[in-house]
Amino acid sequence: MTFTWSCQYFLYICRRLSPLTEHCIMCTSFTTDLYDGHLIFSFDGTKVLVDTGSPVTIGRQDVFLFMGKEYGCLTSFIGNDINDISSMMGYDIDVLMGMDVLADFCILTDYRQGLVTFSSKPIPFEHDSSTPILRGQRGAVCILLNVKGKTVKMALDTGAKISYIDDSLTAGETAFEIRDDFNPMTGHFATPIFAMEAEIGGKTFPVNFGNLPPLLSLSLKMMNLDGAIGYDLFTAFTTMMDFHDNLLKIR
Repeated sequence: MTFTWSCQYFLYICRRLSPLTEHCIMCTSFTTDLYDGHLIFSFDGTKVLVDTGSPVTIGRQDVFLFMGKEYGCLTSFIGNDINDISSMMGYDIDVLMGMDVLADFCILTDYRQGLVTFSSKPIPFEHDSSTPILRGQRGAVCILLNVKGKTVKMALDTGAKISYIDDSLTAGETAFEIRDDFNPMTGHFATPIFAMEAEIGGKTFPVNFGNLPPLLSLSLKMMNLDGAIGYDLFTAFTTMMDFHDNLLKIR
């Protein structure tokens, strides 16, 4: 997984825009490693997990330099350091980049091309639909989805390899498999997986929903959330998370 200055991706974006806008787009892109559904990239020998589901950034050092800016960085959170998180993931990372850093950027994810793009200013993005990004409790970023005719409030979580929803919405559904996952609060756990559909901005996409263990489910309910949407959303669409204007744009 290597750092790339985004010449090719720059042209990819520009081809979708008016020629008049080409001269004013400056993006820094990185090739990604979608290890087990997690969005990871490298730069300057540092492996970074992009995690919009975390309110804080955790790393090996107490300072993290990214895109020319120095950010404070926790070396431990909820009793776990970066080595503990790496062990649970099964993949060595140096930084878990949370919303205290990510909120400064507009972030374009293209899982099909294997690229993630960061910009300190909005990036022109030809999109089919957009939906507001809501700010929830404890630093959560959220969006609204429609599942089985019900509007649900979901954490927007690039760190979630499995999407989760309240078990009241999987009642009557038949699980097609059991998968393993982990959370720093609880460690590893197993969840049944249900093949369902969700709708965002008039676009329907497939989601393999799981059910969280009781402690984690209660934690989400206390934050007035119905679940979390992760890998399924980002593989279904090319997305622009515009944290300046609080919009999620998809195509």
